[in-house]
Amino acid sequence: MPLEEILDRIQKDTEKEELALISKSEEEARKIIEDAKNKASAIKAVYEEKAREDAETEKRQRTSSATLEGRSFLEQEREKIENNYHEALRSKLIDLLKTDEYLEFLKKAISDARKILGQDAIVYLSKDDSQRMKEKGITSSHTSDKIGPLGGAVVTSADGKMIIDLTFSEIVRNKSDGIRKVVRDYIDG
Repeated sequence: MPLEEILDRIQKDTEKEELALISKSEEEARKIIEDAKNKASAIKAVYEEKAREDAETEKRQRTSSATLEGRSFLEQEREKIENNYHEALRSKLIDLLKTDEYLEFLKKAISDARKILGQDAIVYLSKDDSQRMKEKGITSSHTSDKIGPLGGAVVTSADGKMIIDLTFSEIVRNKSDGIRKVVRDYIDG
């Protein structure tokens, strides 16, 4: 099987797993987003009512000020929602690290990476993941403190010239713009 096909398959498998993880977090994010939208709507209504009650001579100035403050507040709320979503996603991923499903993901991802890089490829895992994999009978890995708290693996070719980064930190980083767009699209309706 050509290397590109294997890479495509790994990419597709990884994307499917990413989508599954993201979809688990989407419901919680929707609730957070809905609460924030309600709060933003209530605050916007307060600003609009205040602007209507102002004297006619000051109305334009106060309306402009309220609009700017509202936009600033809305942007701050968007950022809070995005941060909450990322934290919720991070929390879900951390919970996932404790499951056998995660170990199966690692096992499959490492196997797929070795098909590409060769069976003599070097696998780097966190100390905890390495220990858990050893408990499952998989002992051909090195530990690295550079894996990060979200887990995953880094697989390199024996000569170190090719690297496949399967860490969840890297996966989330690669998908962060898409995640941000989904959150903003949902907020903006």
